[in-house]
Amino acid sequence: MNRKKVCSLCGSDNTEMVIDTVRFGKKADVYRCGECDLIFLDQDSFVFPEDFYEKEYHQTYLTHIEPAALEPKAYYEKMKKSAKVWADKFSGMLKGDEVVLDVGCSTGNFMDLVKGKVREIYGHELNLREVDFCRNVLDLNVADQPLGDRFKEGTFDYITMIYVLEHISEPKDFLCFLKRFLKPGGKLVILVPNARDALVKLYDIPEFRNFHYCIEHLFYYTPKTIKRLFDQAGMEGEIEVIQEYPITNHLNWMFRRAPSDTLASRRGTPQDVSLETKALSEAWFTLWDKIDGLYKEFLKENDFGDRIWCVQKKTQER
Repeated sequence: MNRKKVCSLCGSDNTEMVIDTVRFGKKADVYRCGECDLIFLDQDSFVFPEDFYEKEYHQTYLTHIEPAALEPKAYYEKMKKSAKVWADKFSGMLKGDEVVLDVGCSTGNFMDLVKGKVREIYGHELNLREVDFCRNVLDLNVADQPLGDRFKEGTFDYITMIYVLEHISEPKDFLCFLKRFLKPGGKLVILVPNARDALVKLYDIPEFRNFHYCIEHLFYYTPKTIKRLFDQAGMEGEIEVIQEYPITNHLNWMFRRAPSDTLASRRGTPQDVSLETKALSEAWFTLWDKIDGLYKEFLKENDFGDRIWCVQKKTQER
């Protein structure tokens, strides 16, 4: 029976179940709001293991395609490559004298890429192995302590959250809490998956849908729903749809119906081809660059991009 759930964003009970089985075959109910279009997990339909984020998260969430997640150093090396596009985008906003906090910093890959572009950078992370790696291997200022115990309000020019907000059970309250730590004129920089990802909304590949929804992601935002959330939290600014993954990743899902690891999924050119000359090789890569560029523009223009990049400032001091 399809139980009605109240949408936490708009308060409507005009909701319908999208799916009741998610990644790894786990039982959890995913709903869509018919009024505001928010997609969310019923947080009463499953139970996280105790200390999940502190001890288990990367060890269970990704290891079917990312065995490196079991070892912080190996995971750091891989994720540093995949995070570069976002670190570069953020670095382009900086003057060099900023104080930054990265919330949910994982193995410090984003922090390590950015640290030379700012005056100071701090990290907050719950996973104890990753905190230890950041502190004792990378020499980054990372801790799992409550933010109020470490920092005064009004400390940061930027607070970044790269693939974090979708994990937060009370996002409005969390944003209202975080913005207290921003300086006047400070900004939150947030990256989340787009619920209108083409593999879900355009192609509707069942295997991807079962992979896409997982117990760790409590909310699936669109540009419309995340703007509504920011409005409620007293914030405003830029919301940009971006297509991160190349067309080859989508072709992989269409034909193999299975995920690839972090780096393989971002290769923009088919690899298993036999190219006889250097000139042919150059032409091959040029062809795929053009195809990929056109494809990404089509997806972005129609809100099917897989990522939402947000830069938000406070509209009110509270």
